[in-house]
Amino acid sequence: MLKPVILIGGTAGTGKSTLAQELCTSLKIDHRLGTGFIREIIKTQHEPEACPELYRFTFRAERPLDNLNAQATRLRSAVLGCIRRAREEGTSLVVEGNHLLPELYREAEVDMFVILAAPGLDEHLRRLHGPSHSKRRTTASDFANVRRIDDYLRAEAERCRVSYRVYANNLVDFVAELGSKNGGATA
Repeated sequence: MLKPVILIGGTAGTGKSTLAQELCTSLKIDHRLGTGFIREIIKTQHEPEACPELYRFTFRAERPLDNLNAQATRLRSAVLGCIRRAREEGTSLVVEGNHLLPELYREAEVDMFVILAAPGLDEHLRRLHGPSHSKRRTTASDFANVRRIDDYLRAEAERCRVSYRVYANNLVDFVAELGSKNGGATA
């Protein structure tokens, strides 16, 4: 039985958590991690003065792309450690989050790596305030930064040849992609 390791990146509100949950249910994935929670763990090891980039949402930073890259670089070894452990233990894993930059993970030993594209403006705003972030409040400036991050991720996905696509209740397409990369076996 195949035990896939899957990375799902994308800016806020693209459906990363929803797709991750659906894949976990559909494929009976053993573990699911969000990079935002990994960031929270890493924050406990660093004071705000030493690593200020860890202490703010990427889309609220003065320079969101620089902050995203700094956070992503800081989280990389932890995420790769999780991937390595999954492979060594023969367990399946989905890691999702905006910190999964194509440049940092294009060579990772995973079965599927996808960057989710932002949907149209109205749908994106609706998703940004969806159930997995029900208490998060965003401003117009935050939303503009979220869209800037999406533009950046699109360009990086293209440059690094990482899949970049919209998630819109199309779980079957992602499962089929995973199956085609693994000789048809998905779980």
